[in-house]
Amino acid sequence: MSRTIRVLHVDDDEALLGLTKTMLEREGEDITVESAGSVSGALTCLQENGRIDCIVSDYEMPDMDGLDLLETVRETEPDLPFVLFTGKGSEEIASRALSAGATEYLQKGTGTDQYSVLANRIENAVAKRRAERERNHTQNRYRALIEHSSDLVAIIDEDGVFKYVSPATRDVLDYEPEVFVGELSYGFAHPEDRSDVVDAFERMTEDPGATPSVSYRLRHADGSWRYMESRGTNRLDDPAIEGLVINTRDVTERVEAERRLSEEQELFDAALDALPHVFYVANIDGSGWRWNHKLEEVTGYSAEELRDIGIDEMFAAADVPKVESVVERVLDGETVTYEARIKKKSGELEPRRISASLLTDDGGDPIGICGIGVAMDADE
Repeated sequence: MSRTIRVLHVDDDEALLGLTKTMLEREGEDITVESAGSVSGALTCLQENGRIDCIVSDYEMPDMDGLDLLETVRETEPDLPFVLFTGKGSEEIASRALSAGATEYLQKGTGTDQYSVLANRIENAVAKRRAERERNHTQNRYRALIEHSSDLVAIIDEDGVFKYVSPATRDVLDYEPEVFVGELSYGFAHPEDRSDVVDAFERMTEDPGATPSVSYRLRHADGSWRYMESRGTNRLDDPAIEGLVINTRDVTERVEAERRLSEEQELFDAALDALPHVFYVANIDGSGWRWNHKLEEVTGYSAEELRDIGIDEMFAAADVPKVESVVERVLDGETVTYEARIKKKSGELEPRRISASLLTDDGGDPIGICGIGVAMDADE
């Protein structure tokens, strides 16, 4: 959809005002022209009109000249397109006009082609201003969203240098955002993790569609290392951003919780493996879920093989009905101790006294059967 361009033309020549209005509105279908015969009239029009997209002004006029008008306008409208369109041309005037902030400088001619050029310069200048304003509006909107985010958001350039870091860095790392701006982004990462960060950065720059995620350590202001998780998006071609957007979350608590859980799991597994008896956790259908190394030692099966072995392969054929009955009793809530012969990979049978208890989740629903298998003499 086209948008009207409102032009204020200022000239003390009444005939030229009328001609310019006619020609500009003919050359530019979106252009409408308002005319003022003096600088004072132009200032009144600016004050009362409310919106002008471009000023086209003569240089020599009775009360004030075009440069005086330009300087006055620039006090309140620093980016309003201003074209000095004058018959009195010189390099000195052109230099003064451009130094004072004029957008364009054109000399009046005798033919009608000059109006085509003038209309084109007006349209380009207004389009540029509107694009810059839209860009600034978008940037401000993004900034408002970013600055209220609890995550740390940064924008880095194509060389990996921080252009912007959100205020969340104060809460996350106890640094002021300005500490990072202008610095190489991956220079803050732990030396052991730096190559992973660089790899993620290179993937983003080489493939604009990639959104790599990377985990690494970042130094806190107190000297400690925090575990961070970042995901990047290439927005170099977005005029509102022109950079790589990095969203970062502090995952230190999660990483430390996972590490504690892993340590506890290792301790638990070590304790189970230290048992002299077979320990097992089976699914409710009787298939293997977890066990200690003693079961692998007794049966001769590897961990991978045990995962695919059912009751009919684990026990002597004559004992399978008994074991299936035990499973049903346990699922009904009973704790059962029974005797059955484990069938080894070699085909040898080894009698065991086995306990079986129901394993439930927090809601009381059955999730498995657990117990211990104690070796016994074959003659027992």
